[in-house]
Amino acid sequence: SVISSSPDLARLPEFSKAASLKGIDVISCRLYFDRKVETRSPANVFSRFEELRGAGGTFFMLDQLQDESLAQLWGKNGDSEDDETLGSVVACDFYNSGGLMSLKDEDLVKILTDELLPSAVTKFADAKLVDSWVGKYSGVVSWFSPGSYALRPPLEGAGNSVLPNVKCAGDWVRMGEREHGAKGLCQERAFVSGFEAANSLMKDTASGDQFQMHEVLAVRED
Repeated sequence: SVISSSPDLARLPEFSKAASLKGIDVISCRLYFDRKVETRSPANVFSRFEELRGAGGTFFMLDQLQDESLAQLWGKNGDSEDDETLGSVVACDFYNSGGLMSLKDEDLVKILTDELLPSAVTKFADAKLVDSWVGKYSGVVSWFSPGSYALRPPLEGAGNSVLPNVKCAGDWVRMGEREHGAKGLCQERAFVSGFEAANSLMKDTASGDQFQMHEVLAVRED
């Protein structure tokens, strides 16, 4: 949308080519349970379930990932003794979710609580849903389709000699020599590319000693 509304940027092929890239639909759900559910890993994937209708799915145990902020996850201040009894908070996402977008929010929640989560972790069958939230977003996630790599904008945009004050960030950018080990991970790569773009922008536009490079941590070896 930035490129389509800017004729000046559209004149540069690095940006005009990126305008033809497509996105896929995504659905994000937040589920609150009456008890804590233990899982082998806080980050998990749904795969090959018929209920997905062609989508890919993930679920993250936020109460495990953010255990020091459990009360805040529930919208509480953390001062009450009852906060210790708060249950699991689960973030579930469906990618390429076109087959699910037309379903009602309550139907999506039911698919998760009755089918997908208990199939992945049986203890979810004993947990009672207390609250839920669903968000649907059309065409907002990068679609890495065959041939799309050549259309993706470089981190440096049009280059320092042409437009030094515009950089590109996000999971869709080509990072060149600063490519990161999180190459196949959309959220992590977007996060890292933001640091790299900011470093590059400040390096090219800041004067004197006003800028200190932000360190980007490398991925640990397997």
